[in-house]
Amino acid sequence: MVNIQKFSLRVVKENGGRYDIDKTINNPIAARNLFIEVAELDKRTEEVFVMATIDVRNKVTGLFEVSTGTLNSSLVTPREVFKRAILQNAAGIVLGHNHPSGNTDASSDDINITKKLVKSGKILGVNVVDHIIVGNEGNYSSMKEENHI
Repeated sequence: MVNIQKFSLRVVKENGGRYDIDKTINNPIAARNLFIEVAELDKRTEEVFVMATIDVRNKVTGLFEVSTGTLNSSLVTPREVFKRAILQNAAGIVLGHNHPSGNTDASSDDINITKKLVKSGKILGVNVVDHIIVGNEGNYSSMKEENHI
């Protein structure tokens, strides 16, 4: 008889009501507002990469901090992003990160990781809706509006 370990996976909601979000993301401004109001990306002094999971009606089902980096970079991989999306049974995701400098222009690294995540999402059946870059004082840019998605 072969002894095989049995496992189960679960998403555990953190305390503090962080995921009790009654919001829908239908445009880049709604995404920016979520990332500022809930994740406080405009106040962070290091680069932070977050993602919101959404259902088929664009209702937010979760908000995740994927990685925290340094002053000007954050390590992001498709594995880290999509394991959260799959566990949430997400139809789509909206990505976000901040630029502590305040400049919301997408860097070449920002564009490259976004394209990689879009391609990965297509393979997995999880739509990458947008990638929002948040600066300070409410400034933002949308990679979808800039035709990077």
